[in-house]
Amino acid sequence: MNTTNPCLPTRREFMRAGAIAAGALAVGRGWAGAAAKVAPLQARLVAQGGMRKIEINGKLFEPLAFRSFRPEERNIREFYDAGLRLMSPLHTGLNCTLDVPYSKFGEIWKGPRQYDFAAFDRQMELFLKHAPDAYLNVMLQLDSPAWALKAHPDWSNCYWNLVEMAGHAPWRAETAEFLQDLLRYCEAKYGDRVFAYTLFCGSSCEWYTNSQGRGRPEAAIREHPLKTACYREFTGDPGARMPPLEELHRTSHGAFRDPVADAASLRYWHFHHEIIGDTILYFCRKTQEVLQHKKLLGLFYGYLTQLDGKRLLEEGHLAYERVWRCPDLDMVFAPAKYGAPRSFEGASGFLTTVDSLALHGKLTFHECDHTTFIAPQTVENGRRIPGADSKLKDAFQTRMVLRREFAMTQVKRTALWWFDFFGGYYYDPELMKEVANLVRVQQRLKDVPMRSVAEIAVFGDVGSMYHAQAFSPLANDLLVQPPDELARLGAPYDIYNFSDLDHERLPLAQYKLCIFLNAFLVPPAQREFIRAKLQAGGRTLLWLYAPNYIQPGGFSAGGFSVDGISEITGITVAARKGDDSLVQSGNERFGFSKKLTPLFEVRDKAAQVLGTYVSDGAPALASKKLAQHTSVYCAVGHLPAGVYREIARAAGVHIYYEGRDPVYINNRLFGIHMQGDAAPMLTLPHNTDARLEELFDGGEVRASQGRVQLPRAPGATKLYLLAKGDSEP
Repeated sequence: MNTTNPCLPTRREFMRAGAIAAGALAVGRGWAGAAAKVAPLQARLVAQGGMRKIEINGKLFEPLAFRSFRPEERNIREFYDAGLRLMSPLHTGLNCTLDVPYSKFGEIWKGPRQYDFAAFDRQMELFLKHAPDAYLNVMLQLDSPAWALKAHPDWSNCYWNLVEMAGHAPWRAETAEFLQDLLRYCEAKYGDRVFAYTLFCGSSCEWYTNSQGRGRPEAAIREHPLKTACYREFTGDPGARMPPLEELHRTSHGAFRDPVADAASLRYWHFHHEIIGDTILYFCRKTQEVLQHKKLLGLFYGYLTQLDGKRLLEEGHLAYERVWRCPDLDMVFAPAKYGAPRSFEGASGFLTTVDSLALHGKLTFHECDHTTFIAPQTVENGRRIPGADSKLKDAFQTRMVLRREFAMTQVKRTALWWFDFFGGYYYDPELMKEVANLVRVQQRLKDVPMRSVAEIAVFGDVGSMYHAQAFSPLANDLLVQPPDELARLGAPYDIYNFSDLDHERLPLAQYKLCIFLNAFLVPPAQREFIRAKLQAGGRTLLWLYAPNYIQPGGFSAGGFSVDGISEITGITVAARKGDDSLVQSGNERFGFSKKLTPLFEVRDKAAQVLGTYVSDGAPALASKKLAQHTSVYCAVGHLPAGVYREIARAAGVHIYYEGRDPVYINNRLFGIHMQGDAAPMLTLPHNTDARLEELFDGGEVRASQGRVQLPRAPGATKLYLLAKGDSEP
């Protein structure tokens, strides 16, 4: 530091100024020698108190961050002043889906090994100037610029049609060269301030291969020469061609692809997703060739509980399990659940099977990109911003939703960042005061050990969804909708990939109820694990719709078996005529949101009927006590919270709250968004006295013999810290 004359530049400032000048000259001659050398920091994830935190040069940082497509002095400074020390600049010259630039700082990649590093430096220096002690997660977009598409007329625009380029070796190599050059430049010049890198590619920067390709309906699954060559290599068949669109979307068995009759389309869909996953792993590997695991690496990918129907099948995210297992990757990002869950009346939620990410040692970054009450309606060209029509009504609603996102991530022990989308979403004193308040609460909790006390484990399956018809309601009703209802049943739950059922770190002993959302295809190893480990100890297993209905056998054997449903559930099930799925259970009515076949019904005199089809009274929801466990089978999807609650109660799960307000609970925290008018009554597992500190607004409440009356506060989100003891059954 310069301590003699504050007007003179420090040594670091002098080095940066020289490097900026050198960077501006890097166009046309490559990058070598353009950056001044700094001593790069080292960053890693560290588990502390049940949460993964970010360690930078030996110092722990709470995983809260800021990002924006329109960073400027005001939002950088205001989030910095609110206490954030982690920020994420995005470097790209490409346009987003709204036809405006993701970044206003200009394109860096000008040609083969030709770079305008001054464009990169302008944004970095903006952050360093207005967030002087912050550390940066540098986001890099790998999609081909216009010059590359012009130079390679046989290439597709991978932003819109990633699957057409993903396996093309020359595209990979040219893009990896750019990536590694930029990493080396950034490390040499800013390595002492960069703790992570993020890889963007495909539509919305989220590794989508977009099913709504610009100007070409169904463009993402058309025949393309480069994709065909890759497909032939993938299949090992030199004459393989992509099946026609009609065949790709055909299902030979109602809502399901047949393992034999639809083998060609199944083979293509596996390729369609796996080539995206393979490409992600390729660029992760190329990144770590430079970083040597001394910095963190992240990306957006794996939205099993968000993409419904056609999008889940076409947009390339079903290869995420392999990606998540990759040791080159440290962090996975995802926005909050879209649609009704992110509204003021919603329960929020993760787009991913978030607890499986934790099993694999990854840090989940939850993105709060909600449309605040002051959010702009349009971008520079006049196009409306997604969500503009559903913006939050006022400052109160916005603040309570921000609290809800924070409470959910604290309870799940994940990271969170605030995304000031196209700028101006937080330009309000009340909102920035709230952000500062949430940072304060995070600091209050940083030394509080926390862990899951969920007695409910939920499993979503990837492999089964290759068989699901794109236009059926299966993805929506069995994967997308359940998290909002599960958040309202009054007890916490954990959610995993079905493939992690036998993971050595999955705490099966703590779960009294296991819910299988979509286990249509159960491999033999999982069937044996279920028989040996899950169907024991008095546990309850809830099976939805068609578990074990698709018999495995790759692309050359298999079929469908109603007996398979009966076998895995222990409840006799039969095929049902018709396509009407409306079911009555108590005062609740529910069923698939669209008509579909096949449907099933219970025909087991030893089972207790819990719900019947409205049309003819046939049993559709039933429970049966077996030798060492209880089995519950529901022949339809789209279950409401009340039905989940009663099944959980019968399984011995402790119900903390009987209302419909969404709740977020671990061993030390109880969060609630009070969407009703009543004063909530909380029931702790222990019949003892306790004190609960309210973290957002201050004050406390006391439990008497395990009962806690919370103050009435319609619309408010509250987060309580159990001061003594654990909230454990």
